[in-house]
Amino acid sequence: MTKTYVVSPSFDESITTSYFLSIRSASDGLSFCVLDPVTNTYIAYADIPFRDTSTDHIKTQELLITEKLLNLPYKKVLFMIETPYATLVPSALYDPAKKRELYNLNHSITTDDWILKDQKIKMADAWNIFAIPKFLYYLISNQFDSVSFYQQYSPFVEGCLLSAQNQKQENSIHINLHQNFFDIVVMESRSLKLCNSFKFTNTNDFVYFVLFAFEQLKMSTDNTKIHLHGIYDRQNPNYVALKNYLRNTKITDSSFHFNFSDTLKIKEQVKQEHHNLFNLAICV
Repeated sequence: MTKTYVVSPSFDESITTSYFLSIRSASDGLSFCVLDPVTNTYIAYADIPFRDTSTDHIKTQELLITEKLLNLPYKKVLFMIETPYATLVPSALYDPAKKRELYNLNHSITTDDWILKDQKIKMADAWNIFAIPKFLYYLISNQFDSVSFYQQYSPFVEGCLLSAQNQKQENSIHINLHQNFFDIVVMESRSLKLCNSFKFTNTNDFVYFVLFAFEQLKMSTDNTKIHLHGIYDRQNPNYVALKNYLRNTKITDSSFHFNFSDTLKIKEQVKQEHHNLFNLAICV
């Protein structure tokens, strides 16, 4: 696992209070990027792979201390945790006082080691309730004076809905692949119909859960387009297997609503794999 760290010459430490810092925390490590909102351009990016199963997130603690970009002041700090432990609730049904009760419709919190957070997904007119480890929450809160917490549904759903505005009305399924789970967003005539996550351990599990969603929603496999996000390689076994069953499956070139500084030379593969990180700022 190789560390990536690139900074554009246009990055100016004296004006970082005008920049946005986006951070992604996942089972495979920590990634972050810096956006200049004046030019709508990313001017720094880092990906630091590691495995850390400790409850005190020691690796993240070390990075918060040692990484220079994480110790500068920013206008906005957006922290996203990649986790399947989330529930989407339509705004009309959402009551902050019943946040735990609503979350427990799909998941359950049995210890005090977790904190429930919520964020509104504006275009979906829904609230995203998600769980974040308590130690990690306070670790990030203490590092940054003002930080907003997110889970990947927020940029994923917002990105899908924004892209759908420029397309003809059609039924589509967007699948975002992670290491041991995937997110699924079902769109019907430019509107959100379903958002959920499924854990899987092998390709057969993955295909089964996707086909299960088709069956439950009674969607036509011939008239529904399936867009895979988060992967780049067309030899990926999950893509190959799913395409055998659903011919309208394709790996989607993610739509970004921001520019990338040419000097960063970020590969398309990286943009695909970290599309939620690079789209996080659309949630502001």
